[in-house]
Order: sequence, then C-alpha cells, then structure tokens
Amino acid sequence: MSLPFTTQPRVTRRLLGRQEAEDLLGARLPWLLGAMLLWALAILLRLFWLQVVEHTRYRLRAEQQHTTIVPIPPIRGELRDRRGEPLAISIKVESLFADPRVFYPDYKAGKGEDRPWGQPDRKAAAQVAAKLAPILEQPKAMLLEKLLRRKPFVYLERHLAPAKTDAIRAMDLDGIEFQPESRRYYPRGSLAAQILGFTNIDGIGQLGIEQTYDKQLAGMKGELIAPRDAHGKLLILQENYSKIPVNGASLQLSIDATIQHIVEDALAEGVRLSHPKTAYAVVVDPQTGEILALAGTPTFDPNHILPKKFMNRPESELSAAERDELHHDLDLQKEARKVHPVEDVYEPGSTMKIFTVASALEERKVHLGELINCEEGRWKYNPKIPPITDTHRHGLLTMEQILWQSSNIGAAKIGIRMDPAVRYQYLRKFGFGDVTGLNMPGESAGRLIAPDRWTVPTQYTLSYGYGLSVTPLQILMAGCALANGGKLMQPILVERIYNDRGLLLKEFKPTVRAQVVSEETANMMKEVLKGVITQGTGKMAKLDNGVEAFGKTGTSRKLINGQYDLHRHYASFMGFFPADKPQYGVLVMLDDPAGDTTGGDVAAPLFKRIGDEIMRYRETTPDPDRQADLKLSLRDWPVSETDEAAVHVERGKVPDLAGLSLKAAIQRVVLVGGVPKVEAAPGVTAVKVVGQSPDPGTALEAGSVVKIKAGNP
Repeated sequence: MSLPFTTQPRVTRRLLGRQEAEDLLGARLPWLLGAMLLWALAILLRLFWLQVVEHTRYRLRAEQQHTTIVPIPPIRGELRDRRGEPLAISIKVESLFADPRVFYPDYKAGKGEDRPWGQPDRKAAAQVAAKLAPILEQPKAMLLEKLLRRKPFVYLERHLAPAKTDAIRAMDLDGIEFQPESRRYYPRGSLAAQILGFTNIDGIGQLGIEQTYDKQLAGMKGELIAPRDAHGKLLILQENYSKIPVNGASLQLSIDATIQHIVEDALAEGVRLSHPKTAYAVVVDPQTGEILALAGTPTFDPNHILPKKFMNRPESELSAAERDELHHDLDLQKEARKVHPVEDVYEPGSTMKIFTVASALEERKVHLGELINCEEGRWKYNPKIPPITDTHRHGLLTMEQILWQSSNIGAAKIGIRMDPAVRYQYLRKFGFGDVTGLNMPGESAGRLIAPDRWTVPTQYTLSYGYGLSVTPLQILMAGCALANGGKLMQPILVERIYNDRGLLLKEFKPTVRAQVVSEETANMMKEVLKGVITQGTGKMAKLDNGVEAFGKTGTSRKLINGQYDLHRHYASFMGFFPADKPQYGVLVMLDDPAGDTTGGDVAAPLFKRIGDEIMRYRETTPDPDRQADLKLSLRDWPVSETDEAAVHVERGKVPDLAGLSLKAAIQRVVLVGGVPKVEAAPGVTAVKVVGQSPDPGTALEAGSVVKIKAGNP
C-alpha cells in the first residue's frame, strides 16, 4: 500500500560552491569581528588622545595659525597740580608693527608648531619697505631688515603721528598692522620737569614722580586676541580681550603750576645776571609741609628726551659715530635731570646760625638783648687753630644783631655754651643727617657726625654752618619749623591718588615729624629774623606793599680738594611770609655765582621777586577747589566722527582754537599732527584759549609746535 506523500531526503545547499565554506566562515568570523573591534577601539583612543589629552596643544596651534595675541598697554594715569591743571597726560596713538611670517612662503604653507621658516620673499618685503621708508623717514635697508626678522611681531615705529597713520593705512600693505597705545605728553613743556620726570617709549617712569609712583600710574596691561582673515591680516576687535587692561591711577600734586612758573622765571633771571653753575629754589607751605614749587637749572623738556634721529631706534642699531653722539647728548642731559634741592649736599654757612640760636634760646643759654663781644671781626680762640673771622668788624653785638649782621664769632660763642650731645640732638630733631621723607629718587640724607667724633674746631664751626652737609630741602624744612610754631613737618609732593574713574584711593595729610622747639621760642625767632631784612644783610629781600617777611642770608665757601676756595661759594637766602602766619617758605640757592657776591647780593633779590609775584597771584586768585574733578581727561574722549574735538579739523593745517577749553584745544592740535605747548601768565587761572600761534589755517608740518595761550577770557 502506497502512502499519499513520500518524504524525500533533505539536500544540503552548497555555499560559494564549496561544502566547507560555511565551516570556514564560522571559523574566521570571530577574527574579523575582533579586528573591526580593535580598529574601532584604535579610532576611539586616537579621538580621546586628540580631543582630551592633546586638546590644549592643538587648540593653541590652531589659534597661533589663525589668531595673534596683541599686548595692550593700559592708559597711564595723569599728573595734575593742586588746582587741577594737567601736568602730564596720556594721548591715544597708534604704533606700527610687522608680522614677518607673511614674507616667508614656506612658513605660511607649512604645518606644525615647529614649521620651518625657509627662504623669505625678499622682493615682496623690499616693495613694502620702499613704500614705508619715505613716510617713516627711515632707511629702506633698516626697514627691510625688520620685515625679515624671524619673529611673529616686530615694531617698525612707535607712537606715529596721525598723518603717518592715515598714509600707511591707506596703502593696505600685507604684514603691516597697527597697535593702539598711549603716548605721554607734558602740556606745560619743561615746567616742573625735574619733579614730574618722564617715561621711556614703553611708558616706564624714569625720573621724579613718574619713577617714584610708576606702579600706581602704570596700571595693569591687557591682551587682545586678534583673529586673521583669509589673507593673514589681523582683525583687531576691541571686545576680544583675553585680559582686560586696568588704567593707571591719577595723582594730584601739591605743586601750584603758577608758582612753579614764577620760580622758574626768577631762576632764569638769576642765571642771566649772576652766571652760576646751577640755581635752584623751593617753595613750601610751612604749616602743612606741602611743596608748592621746586625747580633747578638747567632743565629739560620731557616731551623731547632724545633728538628725533634717535627715536624708535635701539642703540644696537646705531653706528659707532651715532652711539658717541647719543652718549654725548645724554651726558649733557644728566645735569639737567638732577633734582638739585633733593640730591645736592653742601655746607650751609650762615643759614645754620638761626638753628644754633634757636637751640640756645630753648635751652636758656642765651636771651634776647644779651650783649656778646664779637672781637672786632677776628677771634683767635686757640693759638694752634686758625682764627674765626667776620666779614665786618664788630665789637659788642646783641644776640639779635649777631643774626642781623651774620657774625660767625657771635654764633660760635653762643653755640659752645651748649653741651655737644644736646646740640647734636637738636640738629637731629631739626632733620639734619636724615632724609626728609619726601620719597624721591636720589634724595640725600646729608652728613652729620656724632659728637664723639667732633674735633675742637667742629664745636665752633657747626655754629655757623661748616662741618656738616645738608640738602636745600632739608634746611628749608628746618626753617619751616621756626615759622609754624616749632613743628618739623614732613614734606608733601603728592596730595591725593585717584583711580581712573575719579574715585579717591589715598590722601596724604600733613605729618608732624617732631616738635623741635617750643612755640614761644619759634615766635621769638620770627621776630628776631624780621630784622635781617629790615636792618641786616637781607635788605634786598624786602617785599612790596608792606608785606612783612623774615629770613636769613647764607654764604658758604666751597670745599675743593680738601681746601676752602675763597673764590667759589654758595649764595642763598631763606625767607618766610606773611610774617604773622607764614604761608610760604622760600629757599633760593645759587651754586658758584660769578664774583665775590653774598647771599644778600644775589639770592635775596630773587626771593623778593618770587615773593612779590606770589602775593600778587594770591590776591587775584581764589583758593583752589581741593576736590577738583579728575575724571575728565583726554583719554576718556571718544574718537569718532561726532566727537567735538574732531569737528572741523583738517590734517596739515593749524586748527582754530579760539574760545575752546584747554583740553579741547590740546586734542585738536594732536589730531592734526602738531605738538601743543600751553602758555599761561602768572596769576591767571587757565580756563579758555585766548590766543594761539601760528594763526588758524597756517600749513602745519607733522611734529611742529602750536603755542596755546590760556587764561580767563
């Protein structure tokens, strides 16, 4: 019997035409999957290495290829006088720099951090150098050398004039870029230059206040990330700061610009008449210690530290002849940059007599009206020692007359009444042998030896100003102690420090260093010293209009090679006014004036000139606003087409400054490529521009001076 369905045996289907292929695939598949897994793992590990381990390195390499970090210096803080007049400001300028990598084709085409520079495209660099040379007024060969330096950043010229900036920017040269900076400018030129100091091309203080307060003035630099376009040019965007710069603080000084001008004019007259080696003067408020003026000759203009030919050129680039010329010029400026009243030391001579008498009065070793024998002008106090002599022969003189007639013999006889140790302590309390606390570079402490080292002559000569050395500022501050009731004050040159938003950071208030003598003794000395001007050696110091003053002349021989030279000397006068409550203490010093002159002959007349002009200025000028707004400054002005200072300004022509504020006038002159020089008459508060030179519309070469006469319209 047959079944309806017959089950056929299953036939195995061949794979790949071979019976064993299935077995082969099954055997190889784990290996294929393992290889793929390993490959995927390798890729993942490589990605991890690139994205995590080496992420920072490759990011920096990419940024270096497409961006450049440009250093952005902060705006340096301003220096202002006690009335808010600008003495040192910073103006926005641009500096020119090159990216030499543009001229190296191999470097541009290469990859990696250590890519080779290869050979430069000298032809392309030479073309750029040829276009820049006439504008920058630099040799083409020098510019070509800078363009081919193997560095990513090379300065071509710092602080360009606006006309140069416009001309170069219009040419749109490859590899040439601009960096915003600020340039230090001193609107009053050489006024108070030795006090203010100056900055170098990098904005670092080199002298005076600029050096002493460099950290506060400088601020903190920033960094700007500048991306490159497809052609490698930098796109400087102000918002791309990687580190925001912090502008420097502004300083309000105790200096009064008008009194400083008065003093400098008087010194110039003294030099013209007496031909001294140097002349210097200091004006101080005895009640507070504030320095109102400090000046010396010769001086300098901090706007022009070096001749133009040496600007923007490091010494390494100069020829041997040019280096010699540069060093000679720097040697000439060295004396002009000295702050003589702070750095110079000398034997004070007769001005020391007032401190001898004041100490003796305080110790009750002498009294008013006491008669002292002055030995007819010659006193042989020891047979083995040269005698003490006076310029004039006097017999009996009162204590007051000894000061009026400046008797060496009388002063010596008063001085030796005191115990040496006591005298020494008084001299120390008056500030001799120690710095004043002014905090100025190069300040000298003078020289005052201890009493155990005094010789017999020293005990006598100290009484009339020999055997010790002092600075002019030291002796003036000591004199102020007799003018203010016996208090030795610490001198003040900086009154306030403000941040760049005008907020007060620090204030320096009057500081009493010591009560040297009693108020009673100080008042007696004030009355006695009036006679020096009315009846004694300082008659030529008498002030006009009945203004009473008191003071003392000083004449001291110079010590040359261990011997006193009878033909070389210092001549000085120290005085104070108004006598009832002195507001001004003045020391005038002439170093080596011509002829056999005395302090009463050449220094006292300069004191009179300074005192009379100060009093006229004081009568016509209200008290300063001690809280002057320091927020207004040139650096805060926007540079835009709508800026008031940029309206109607034509490059290459003198702008019309009539009626403008001083700030607006300065900015307009700078914008047209000129150098503003502000002039103001003594006693006038500079508010508006009342005159100018050259006239408006006159052709103006870049760097030429435009004089701005400021005053009250």
